[in-house]
Amino acid sequence: MNAMKTSLVVLILLCLAVPLASASISVVNMAVSPSGDLVSGQTPPTAVTATFRIEFDPEGGETFSAGDTLLMATDLDNAKWTYTVALDGNPNPGISEIGKNVNINGWILNYPSKRDLAMSVTLNGDVPSVNTSGNITIVRVADIGSKGTPVKGSEDITTRNVINPADKTKAVTDEKTQLTQFRSAIDAKSAEGIDTSAAAQKYSEASTAIQNADKATSSAVSQSYLNQATTAIKDGQTALAKAETQKVIIDAQKPIDQTDDLITYFKVNRSMGKDPRLTPIIDARDRAADLISEANDLLSRAQTTDDFSNVRDKALQASDKGQEAYNDALALKKDVGDSNPMDSVTKIFGGIGSGIAGVLIYIVIIVVIGVLVVVGIILIRRRKDWDELA
Repeated sequence: MNAMKTSLVVLILLCLAVPLASASISVVNMAVSPSGDLVSGQTPPTAVTATFRIEFDPEGGETFSAGDTLLMATDLDNAKWTYTVALDGNPNPGISEIGKNVNINGWILNYPSKRDLAMSVTLNGDVPSVNTSGNITIVRVADIGSKGTPVKGSEDITTRNVINPADKTKAVTDEKTQLTQFRSAIDAKSAEGIDTSAAAQKYSEASTAIQNADKATSSAVSQSYLNQATTAIKDGQTALAKAETQKVIIDAQKPIDQTDDLITYFKVNRSMGKDPRLTPIIDARDRAADLISEANDLLSRAQTTDDFSNVRDKALQASDKGQEAYNDALALKKDVGDSNPMDSVTKIFGGIGSGIAGVLIYIVIIVVIGVLVVVGIILIRRRKDWDELA
């Protein structure tokens, strides 16, 4: 009994190891005319021709399983098939069929594996009308097994992209809308005094790409141009955001520069370098300058992330702190006033009375006063002498 069980197991294993009789097919020399994308909705419709060869690769002792079906199918309208079966290089009379599907019984193609079987096929049809651009099947070839499904590895599908002109028109229109909005953004920022030259260059690139997309007859080419336009607009928006951020930084620098002028005035003109009232002004000014430096550092990194919000926030903080310093400096100047008697003299001389020049003016004035005093004394004495002589 054990011997019988062992023999049975071995037999089952051997059966599993032996492949089932099957046949395989190959589609070669596929040629479709016209090449490239097809256009839907043409009048008359575009005619398509496909030529190819089916080679039968015998397996399991036969060229093709008698219980299977050779399927040829297409999505083309008004499809007409012409095929010729050649056995051992000798072609049989050609056969023509009409319709989207052709089913050939396997027994017609069933020969011993030693025979050479091949089929030459020509398909003619029209491009169908489609609502949405996309691929359609030009030719599908498959060995359909007894279960009604393709035998594994036997299916071959050739497709082509069919363009719905309305889709292309919509895509171009949508891109033009984006371009118009980008133009409006450029004009608005330009009116604010922002340098929009880099963004304008990208606008020009996008406009040219959209025009080329509108003219293109190939869907792939048109889409390529539209992709270029999309990229150019995105890059332009980044350039615009960068320029806007740079303007915020430039504006934030102005109160700092104005404060620097007043600090120089206090230290040089008013000799207030050690005045404690100047210390908080200088501290606020230095903090504003640090924030500007941080904003510039963030700007160099933001160009890779297209996120300029943090940069603008930092620059606005710098602007607030700089304005605070400037307002305090103006208040201090008002508080100090023009109490220095030499300030008016200095203004008369065009502001040259600062530093060493100011000291020289003091000396000149003293000398002038001394000269006037001496001259006055001399005149008084002479007058007395004249009075005595009289």
